[in-house]
Amino acid sequence: EYLETAIGWHAEACGEASIEQYMAKRQHDEDAGELWHHFQGVIAWVKATFPKHRKEMKGVDWGGLRHRFGGKGLNPAKLEKEVAVLMGDDDVSKKSGIYAYVLDGDERHLNIRAYTANMKREAYERQKGACPKCRKKFELDGMEGDHITPWHEGGKTDAKNCQMLCKDCNRRKSGK
Repeated sequence: EYLETAIGWHAEACGEASIEQYMAKRQHDEDAGELWHHFQGVIAWVKATFPKHRKEMKGVDWGGLRHRFGGKGLNPAKLEKEVAVLMGDDDVSKKSGIYAYVLDGDERHLNIRAYTANMKREAYERQKGACPKCRKKFELDGMEGDHITPWHEGGKTDAKNCQMLCKDCNRRKSGK
């Protein structure tokens, strides 16, 4: 999978429309030096940007991340501090997504732990079935658990930080 992704990024960088075109054009090459140099460049970038090796690095689309962030003048020490904090955060259930998250800020990479059914029921009862945004009443299945203090601002996925929003208000709030 990684090889295919890396070849895809390299093919794009070489002006090819697809992996198939890239491979067809190079099928009779005596060696794969160009592709080897690309891989070496990706590996060097990863080692320079994230010098501490972790098992969670396996499966990350490093070629894609280098393609997007390779010339951005990143601070490896700052990134390592962020990575270390996130590795210790129980709410982050997809640790391999931390690397993309620290580069682009998209929380979807992390699969933030969701509220349990009990936490959502407690919040629903506390709110008496009303959405705190639009003030309308809903059945429990018409609402979704939401962080009162957003996760990226330090809010935890616990019962005290759970509120139930109607599906429309929750989607508007999160920009979905």
